Amino acid sequence: MERRRRERPKNMERKKRERPTEPWTPRTSLGKKVMSGEITSIEEIFKKNYVIKESQIIDFLVPNLEDEIIFIGGMPGKGGGKKRTPLRITTRMHQSGRKRTLHALVAVGNKNGLLGIGYATGKDALSAITKASTQAKLNIIPIRRGCGSWECECKGAHSIPFKTRGKVGSVLVQLIPAPRGINLCVAPEIKKLMRLSGIRDLWTKSRGQTDTRINFIMANFSALKNLNRMKTTPDSIKTTGMLEGPDTTITQPEKEPEEEPKQEVKEEPKTEEKKVEPKEEKAEEPVKEENSEEKEKPKPEPPPEAKEEPKAEEKEGKTKAKK
Repeated sequence: MERRRRERPKNMERKKRERPTEPWTPRTSLGKKVMSGEITSIEEIFKKNYVIKESQIIDFLVPNLEDEIIFIGGMPGKGGGKKRTPLRITTRMHQSGRKRTLHALVAVGNKNGLLGIGYATGKDALSAITKASTQAKLNIIPIRRGCGSWECECKGAHSIPFKTRGKVGSVLVQLIPAPRGINLCVAPEIKKLMRLSGIRDLWTKSRGQTDTRINFIMANFSALKNLNRMKTTPDSIKTTGMLEGPDTTITQPEKEPEEEPKQEVKEEPKTEEKKVEPKEEKAEEPVKEENSEEKEKPKPEPPPEAKEEPKAEEKEGKTKAKK
């Protein structure tokens, strides 16, 4: 007996289930202030030391955020060592069997002085990454940038203004300001943090077990936190060109006032040309009539005399030839 199989049409496509996106209804006092318009920038939150408990606040105030997954997992390679993976997998034995959990670490930033890191676990890859990204938005901080290297002294926001240190577990990290053009002399996974924060030139020193990837990354994040705790003076701010948080001088909307005077200048000569054109036509018309009359008068006078003389001479010559 052959079993009959149901044949599916070739053009049939499986539809993906889309999760409904609900509108944001704030629950905290800070979220209500942001929704009503009392707080319009994230800098006000940092100055007043508010605690962010809703990730939608960051999405509302900073729409140009970017996120990246940091590779914390590892698989054994062929010739030894580890092959890094985005998620770390752990298993535990229970009476029902083995249970697997996934660990994710995500960094969030706008490449202009804001950075956040989040760590979370889940049963699926998607749930673990979404939890980590929401946690990173809640841990977002401003970052001080400047030029603290004695070799450069350009007062630009391409590096950090001072040396800092951070320690998590046995890992100790030191960040050193670098001159322009050195680029990021750091580990490949830490480059993701520095790019999202807006730092382009940097040197680092590290000690301890840096193979523990989570402690190594959190130590760099704590070093950037310690920059905000250092006391500064107006002289140090001028020499290093220090900026705290996002730089608002990047966008300068000065194009509209430049375009308006150009339009006014173009309209003025057009009105003058229209007034001059009819005057030139009236002046040209009488000149053409006078020239035409002068040319017509001398032409008819000489030709009749010149034409009549040769006709008379020709007739006399013919009569003589006949005789």
